[in-house]
Amino acid sequence: MQIKELGELALIKRLAEQFAASHPRVIKGIGDDASVTIQDESTYLLCTTDTLVEDIHFSLKYTPSYNLGRKAVSISLSDIAAMGGTPTFLLASIILPVSTTTDFVNLLYKGIKERAEEFDVKLIGGNTSSSPDKIIISTTMLGEVSKDRVVLREGASVGDNIYVTGRLGDSALGMKILNKIQESEVRPRMHLSGVGSQKPEKKKGNEIITAPFLKDAVTAHIDPCPRVREGRKIAEKKLATAMIDVSDGLISDLRHIAEQSAVGAKVWVEKIPISTGLKRWILDHPQDIMLALNGGEDYELLFTASNKDVPKLETVSRELDIAITHIGEIVPKRNGINVLNKKGEVLNLTIEGFEHFKERQE
Repeated sequence: MQIKELGELALIKRLAEQFAASHPRVIKGIGDDASVTIQDESTYLLCTTDTLVEDIHFSLKYTPSYNLGRKAVSISLSDIAAMGGTPTFLLASIILPVSTTTDFVNLLYKGIKERAEEFDVKLIGGNTSSSPDKIIISTTMLGEVSKDRVVLREGASVGDNIYVTGRLGDSALGMKILNKIQESEVRPRMHLSGVGSQKPEKKKGNEIITAPFLKDAVTAHIDPCPRVREGRKIAEKKLATAMIDVSDGLISDLRHIAEQSAVGAKVWVEKIPISTGLKRWILDHPQDIMLALNGGEDYELLFTASNKDVPKLETVSRELDIAITHIGEIVPKRNGINVLNKKGEVLNLTIEGFEHFKERQE
């Protein structure tokens, strides 16, 4: 059997079974956004690791090294946020071709440093190595959370509401736009704060997307913002029964909660929060509503909560000035996971989200 026949999720399941944690300090091993181990009498230690691989997770044709550094830190921060924790320390490892310029490395670490400092995280180590041709960046983030506030993927119960922070689909739209620009042989001008305010340079007379609202979607993909304070506030107030960050796609990540909580779920597609930019895009590309369902890399928080806590969530939303949207309900496991349209009809989802090793059909 080739690994593409197995797929990432099945591989992780095998590894989880093979390396089931039995140490008395391990609360949660493989199978959540971060591992959870006992640090002291009142605190858990959180640990997560992520990898960005050139031409899999990013393309240097449209990703500035500065933003690549920021994103590498952000995706690990998002894992700590999904546990309700506070990030503390970072280890960053880089694997680079020998032809990589020192300017690239300097800007990469500038991005790493600034994003880490934004969340009061200290870089304490890492590793460097050479690569034949591709750039690989690996980040390991440590964090902590009070024992009575940690939130796992398990814990959702029938009758719980399903919520998501912010908006979904912009990152996938941004990647689609960037790929479209690349195919048109147009290289956008990029600067340290992201892909930005300058107009793209046209080459060979090709026409490209010029709508100003698309800038936000591109930024969402290049420079995502982890919801650390939101995750911590939700955990502090003990509002989430289960939580995960939206990295692989809404439905794929919801399935993780459902499987670990032994429940089913239903989501109303018209309630999924999307940006004005994506709404305008969908007018000409109606099939791209799927970007909000399976696009991934939004790094928003998806969580479940009891109906009695609706007023408290509304208060948190106002205090943090962020949308927290009710998009569905937890149902019995036998009902499965379904996405419903306005008529209450179940949508046929051929793709739930991104999965490594498997070929993705559009």
